[in-house]
Amino acid sequence: MVSIAGMFQHYRQAFDDHQARVLAEATVQIEADLVRREDFSELTATVGRLAGAQERTEEQMKLLAAAQQRTEGEVHELFVAQKELTWTMKDVHKQLGGLAQSVGHGLEAYAMERIPRILAEHCGFVTESSVPETIYADGGGSEIDIVCRGTIASRPAAVLCEVKTNITSHEVREFMDTVERVRPQLAHDEKLDPADIHPLFFGYRASPDTRRLIADSGAWLAFPKGMIVPG
Repeated sequence: MVSIAGMFQHYRQAFDDHQARVLAEATVQIEADLVRREDFSELTATVGRLAGAQERTEEQMKLLAAAQQRTEGEVHELFVAQKELTWTMKDVHKQLGGLAQSVGHGLEAYAMERIPRILAEHCGFVTESSVPETIYADGGGSEIDIVCRGTIASRPAAVLCEVKTNITSHEVREFMDTVERVRPQLAHDEKLDPADIHPLFFGYRASPDTRRLIADSGAWLAFPKGMIVPG
């Protein structure tokens, strides 16, 4: 960058002192003006680049906001669908529960008619009644699916029946506990020998292990076709 003193010495070689100083000051001012114009041009270009970058950033922010809005909408739709699915599954479980209950009641109604015939065929049981019943013993009531009262060889007897579509070992143990709990009270009320009160399981299916458990428990097992396994 030139100085006034330097330019003054330069111009003194051809001009008087007054002229040389005027020329020196003019030269320095012109140079300063040129520098400022270059700086302004560079600043203008920089501002333009920044403006373009800001415009691109704003456009990207708009795209991001739109994507976020779509994502929120999809999340909301997923949440709504999940609530609808939850209610649908609840309805399915409710319907299945009702269906299972209907099947159970239907099987019990069928068993009340079928079991007396099976007992008559296999052990000569003469049925006097075959109904669901609650037997009270030890301060509580136990619901028995079917209680058959009658005689075997003219001897009073009762058959306590557990009716299940699929008989499991767990259900066998639970029902045998119930039989042992109510047997003394039923024998007393009906004036029966406890040995004349027989547990019977009636259903469509029972695994080999379950069948062995029934036999070992001294109970009977009957299927709709009439097969019966005495203990």
